[in-house]
Amino acid sequence: MSLNRITKAIVLFVIVDFLLFFILEVIFWMQPFVHNLLLDWFNNPPANLSYEMHALVLKKLFINQGFYNLFFAIGGIFGFYQLNKNPAIAYALLLFVCFAGIGAGLVLAITSNAYLLAFLQAVPATIAFYKIYPFYKEIVEQQKTP
Repeated sequence: MSLNRITKAIVLFVIVDFLLFFILEVIFWMQPFVHNLLLDWFNNPPANLSYEMHALVLKKLFINQGFYNLFFAIGGIFGFYQLNKNPAIAYALLLFVCFAGIGAGLVLAITSNAYLLAFLQAVPATIAFYKIYPFYKEIVEQQKTP
């Protein structure tokens, strides 16, 4: 009872997505290419504020947001680590990380014009959640019966 390669690859994509957003939001946020692109997708700055100044105003917010992404990625990595040791914990962690990806993608789609990013965040996470949940449910049922 374990995840197949395709499901593992999809979950890995979800984790890498979180890691990439950590890198963009924390390490490269003040690079003009990054903040110009993301500000265009997410929210245009007020007319009297340049993209660079808007990025500076939002810098601490994006650092905070980036670390949330890092923590979700770490949860997913730890979930992978636990697959052979404690599958119940592994599946619970991976489901939670996928749930976070689904939620983040939906919020992104509702609150911005970044539909492609929202799709790439929510859809793989939804597929992975759908594939992992039966394994988690089976383990929980096995633990209930003596």
